[in-house]
Amino acid sequence: LNLSFLLYANGVMGAAALIGTLTGFGYALLATPLLVLVLPPREVVPLVLLSSIVLLVLLAIESRREMDGSKISRWVLGALPGMLVGGHVLANVSDNTMKSVVGVITLCAAAVLSLRPGRPWQREWPGALGAGLLSGVLVGASGMSGPPVILFGLKQHWDHRVLRASLIGYFGIIHALAVLVLGRLGVAGPEGLFQVLSILPGVFLGFILGMKWRSRVNHTLFRSIALGLLCASGVLAFFRI
Repeated sequence: LNLSFLLYANGVMGAAALIGTLTGFGYALLATPLLVLVLPPREVVPLVLLSSIVLLVLLAIESRREMDGSKISRWVLGALPGMLVGGHVLANVSDNTMKSVVGVITLCAAAVLSLRPGRPWQREWPGALGAGLLSGVLVGASGMSGPPVILFGLKQHWDHRVLRASLIGYFGIIHALAVLVLGRLGVAGPEGLFQVLSILPGVFLGFILGMKWRSRVNHTLFRSIALGLLCASGVLAFFRI
């Protein structure tokens, strides 16, 4: 690993960890398309998933009392079959195609997150399972599990503290399972552990800054900045073929 790559990767992971700490989501959405610019998707997805688990453990310790186990379990139940589908896609689709897919997913996620959801559904569990299924497909194929479950939580008007904590709990479980699935499919292997260790300084720095600034950031302004970064990174990944 050369110095320029280490600086770039740690900068990307630091920014992604900062956003993930502040909001409970966005780590993979930012890190994946920006790392795809310098690494093949088959290396990026396991790298993002493994490093995200480190961040999520730290966040889970801080937010464990606000997690809702029933909400998390419905998402996980839906995501399990979706991960298998997404993992097969990642294992069998060319790198160039996956770069385009990652770019499209990122742009769509930014568009979806900018919408204002309508009234909550009265029967919550079918929608939760469906959101988990779509999330599982995305995490297996691209490492980005957030958009479906985030949109679902927003649509159901969950308290933002409960939503953030439940997202952290869900992502921790689903990313760990996704690493196992990708390992079985031959996508994730032990050789990626050194890369993970090399970018952990950026992850820890982003976490520390996020915890320091979390109570100071204006939510509306931060949301606008995050969506702008998502759009920029999605465009870069889509056209870098």
